[in-house]
Amino acid sequence: MRMKERRRAEEISGSIIRRLRAASGDWVSGRELGDALGMSRAAVWKHIMHLRAMGYRIEASTRLGYRLLGPEPLQIPEGICSRLIMLESIGSTNEFARQIASESQSWTVVIAEVQTAGRGRLGREWFSPPGGIWMSIILKPRVPPSEAFRCTMAASVAVCRSLRDLYALDARIKWPNDVLVNGRKICGILTEISAELDVINYVITGIGINANMSASALPEEWNATTISAELKREISRGELITRVLEEMRALLESGELYQEWAKLSDTINRRVRVQGFGDVTGLAESLEPDGALILRRDDGERVRILAGDCIHLRSAEQRRLDQRSNICTGLRG
Repeated sequence: MRMKERRRAEEISGSIIRRLRAASGDWVSGRELGDALGMSRAAVWKHIMHLRAMGYRIEASTRLGYRLLGPEPLQIPEGICSRLIMLESIGSTNEFARQIASESQSWTVVIAEVQTAGRGRLGREWFSPPGGIWMSIILKPRVPPSEAFRCTMAASVAVCRSLRDLYALDARIKWPNDVLVNGRKICGILTEISAELDVINYVITGIGINANMSASALPEEWNATTISAELKREISRGELITRVLEEMRALLESGELYQEWAKLSDTINRRVRVQGFGDVTGLAESLEPDGALILRRDDGERVRILAGDCIHLRSAEQRRLDQRSNICTGLRG
């Protein structure tokens, strides 16, 4: 779908959701929605199907029309965190967490059903429809700022372990902060830090997991998948959130965090391109305890990279780049 068409479809779907929400659980007829939006009842049904794929729970009746059902309640046991804040809709859980971080205890957790202005790395938009897990964790570790990356490590390993143990999904970590299943993105992690020269004020680790939604509801260019798409069923989001928090807390107290993180890497031994702070292509050789990627460039030089966008090169790209490298080597000889 072209960007202009997608935006238009999102506008119409948003209008439908607003009207269903305004009905407060009552039925809204398909004719009423069609008249308000200037479209046929068949077109309305098409958008309803799209909204369902995005994770909205919409009941349909040929006689009564449509009504919006609430999301399944999240059952989170007491004691799993110091404070749990659950929101129906917020611009960004990381932004909300940052506003309350100074006065909050460590392990305060913010969860939203929907993010309207979710963010990924480098300020990119993060699509956050109903059915996913969108949460931010406020942490106040007593470590120097140079060790803040341990929070990202712990979150990514915790998500991988949880997906493996609960659902037998082969989850692996794409450097620096994504979790993949079958080579497709299922989780993104964004860690933000407030610190002085040698003291951390707080760390906010945002975790976004594509849980109970159709993969077709996500932008195609993301190459993303969802838990329900992989399992062909929905999962208990409360169970998964609980497991991730338990695993993350244990990992931050463990001396084996780095080893577990490196062991679950899907990036090591791949040809990659890292963008953001320059553009470097080569073989990802290893990972270091501070989160750095060690990459051997095509000219043989080893490069240490602390941040950037990592692209796992596909086989066709690998062959093209190898051929280009061979030609350049021949010219130098």
